[in-house]
Amino acid sequence: MENQRLFFENVTARIYYDLRLKALFLEYTNKVRSDAEFIEINSEVLKAFQQLDSNQFVADIRKMGVISVASQQWVVKNLIPGLMKHLKGKPLFHVQLMDPVEVFAKVSAKNIKNKSAQNIPGFNVEQFYDTASLENYLSTHQMTG
Repeated sequence: MENQRLFFENVTARIYYDLRLKALFLEYTNKVRSDAEFIEINSEVLKAFQQLDSNQFVADIRKMGVISVASQQWVVKNLIPGLMKHLKGKPLFHVQLMDPVEVFAKVSAKNIKNKSAQNIPGFNVEQFYDTASLENYLSTHQMTG
């Protein structure tokens, strides 16, 4: 894509930076096959985010499928704190794009949101069901300077 910088891609996910929205995207293109694959993908997210001057991370989990409690814990203990540490006190704007009929992905997302909010002061996740609302939110929360 023209306005994207690709960082990682496999059969399950794509990780890219959207130059227009100034946000790092994790887009699941298929269901996650294992905890190991989930952790590999999200480790790549952290690596990519640390190379960017952005405070916005979008997880498009519409096709993600069921995520184990262990994988959810990995996000809370490793991914989110790693993203926050990179920002050195700047706010993180984390957004999830969800499919309203994907019950299992919604449950996983809600668990991650709740556990992260309990364990990481100042952390918040916004959740959207359509890209227009998501893009509008991102455009109003871009880092300046």
